[in-house]
Amino acid sequence: MTEFVFEAADEAATERFGAVLAAAIPNGTTIALCGTLGAGKTRLVQAIAAACGISREEVVSPTFVLCQQYAGSRVLNHLDAYRVHGVDEFRELGAEELFDTSAITIIEWADRVADALPDDYLRIDIDVTGSTSRRFCTRAIGQQYERTIATLSRRLLAPDS
Repeated sequence: MTEFVFEAADEAATERFGAVLAAAIPNGTTIALCGTLGAGKTRLVQAIAAACGISREEVVSPTFVLCQQYAGSRVLNHLDAYRVHGVDEFRELGAEELFDTSAITIIEWADRVADALPDDYLRIDIDVTGSTSRRFCTRAIGQQYERTIATLSRRLLAPDS
């Protein structure tokens, strides 16, 4: 299985998705977030950060600074490609160096810089399905994260979870 779809009925379910995702991914993972304005990309990053011992209040959209780094039990690099003018500019920011670290690197608006992403990463497309509900479609790009997709499915769909 290289794709998993999770229907989050509310913000609590989004929090749960972020926590399970944080527990399932290995250090050095790159996550590409895609979705419309207001889809909940930063909200998901906050949920992942909270699961890594980082205060959610610290996590804000890096639209104007382009990259934020947060440290808790794990290190998160949080990038935003919304204002980046193409793949070359994204590379000039040093993104490729971040991919080679043990930090989790999360990129909002990653579809704008898809050609600059590593060969293996997780892509999460977020669709708005209601005022607080979202659909998270998580795909393993490359083979490295196929196990992560299986873990997400197992942990989020288990009847007692």
